[in-house]
Amino acid sequence: MKKKNICIILASVAVIGCLFLILTQTGVIRIKKQISSTLFAVKDTNNITKIFIADMNGEHSLLVRHEDGWYVQDSVKAMPAKVNDLLATIHNITLQQTVAKTAQSNINKMMSVNAVKVEIYQNAPKFKIFGIPFFTKERNVKTYYMGPATMDNMANFAILDGFDEPCIVYAPGFRGFLTPFYAFRPVEWYNCDLFSTKITRIQSLLVEDFENPEESYYVEKSGPRFFSLYNAHNELIPDYDTVKLLDMLAEYRDKNYEQFITNISDSAKDSIIRFNHFKTITLTDVDGQKNTLDLFRKMEIDPFYLDAIVGGMERAEEEPYNRDKFYAVLNGNTKNLLQCQYYHFDRQLQPLSFYLKQQPK
Repeated sequence: MKKKNICIILASVAVIGCLFLILTQTGVIRIKKQISSTLFAVKDTNNITKIFIADMNGEHSLLVRHEDGWYVQDSVKAMPAKVNDLLATIHNITLQQTVAKTAQSNINKMMSVNAVKVEIYQNAPKFKIFGIPFFTKERNVKTYYMGPATMDNMANFAILDGFDEPCIVYAPGFRGFLTPFYAFRPVEWYNCDLFSTKITRIQSLLVEDFENPEESYYVEKSGPRFFSLYNAHNELIPDYDTVKLLDMLAEYRDKNYEQFITNISDSAKDSIIRFNHFKTITLTDVDGQKNTLDLFRKMEIDPFYLDAIVGGMERAEEEPYNRDKFYAVLNGNTKNLLQCQYYHFDRQLQPLSFYLKQQPK
């Protein structure tokens, strides 16, 4: 009988313990804890799925983790180095101190108009019992408001959602304030890379010239650092300027655009894409990964250039496109119109005849 009573008591204690653990982890019962220096930090950054950053005027950036990296607004590739810096800040952000009671009212007023909201999402369980996760799904695991820098520019004011007192936070080992890491404008996160393929990884290159079709060409890998060149009729060119061709192919390791175009109407964009298409570059690597860049003339001429050229408006009518910059679309994504510099793509835009050996006179 005594043994039975002991079992009942132990079972009751276990049930009560589990119930108490569930209630505390789900927030039904709150236990006052000592303020931790890691109050704002998220230590498991590898499990972060989304980061939402917004200013008080509604402008926002949404960073989403995909299998092949991070994307901005779930559509444009994000700059890896910038995202890594943000993740490091989220991991290392440290509570320095809470703001003095006498100053809290002023800080709260300042934060209400000059702060950036940060929401961090993870695949996380609702609660754990003895280390076993239950009801795992994507959850908002941390929300805080990053305010302006302190007077010495070595920390920031911040408020953690659910924590009443404004705080001062910093990143150990970093000299400066944290605001630049939390960019709320999407364009500040965009990855400007168009091509990043080393010459040893190039399998083929197709350059289609729609203004001068005979200047189109095709390059195909025929051995380690050896390539065959074909003309627009798919005829092999046995003798070409090897140095020029290899120099051009080597530059595909680092090709990027200048800026993402946002201040353009849909009708203007459609007109550019419909009428101004002058080249298409298709690069395929040894793994079969293909990147296609469509190039479009930028029609307006900068006022400085218009004043400088001989003939003024008459010349502008003959050469109605900008001679410094052009537009581009990567992999058919016409929602994202990019601006590039001719100078940066000098070798890539040369015609087939540029790579042919000069015939002796």
